Amino acid sequence: MSRLEYERDEIVAVLKDLGEEIRRLKAQIEDGAEVSKTETGKLMSDVRYWMRASHETEAQIANVRRKQKGLAGDWALDLDRARDEIGCRMARLRRCCGAGRLPE
Repeated sequence: MSRLEYERDEIVAVLKDLGEEIRRLKAQIEDGAEVSKTETGKLMSDVRYWMRASHETEAQIANVRRKQKGLAGDWALDLDRARDEIGCRMARLRRCCGAGRLPE
C-alpha cells in the first residue's frame, strides 16, 4: 500500500508540473507568441499518459483497501449502514402511523 501511495504522490507532482507547463504555454499564446505544435502535442500526450497512470493507481489503491476490509468482488453490502437506514425508516413509520412502539 505504501508503494502505491508513493507512486500516487509522484504522479501528482508530475501532473502539477505539467499543469505549470500548460499555464506557461497559455500565457505565451495570450501574449501572441508562437507556440510549437510539436511541443504542445507532446505536452498533451504526457498529460493523457499521467492521467491514465493516476486513474490506474487510484484503482489499485481502492482494490487494496477493499481487500484489507475483507470485501471481495465489485460490490459489497455495508451491513451497519443498512441497519441504520432500516432503523430510521422504522422510526418514521412509527411517527407516521402512530403505531407506538414496534419491536426492534
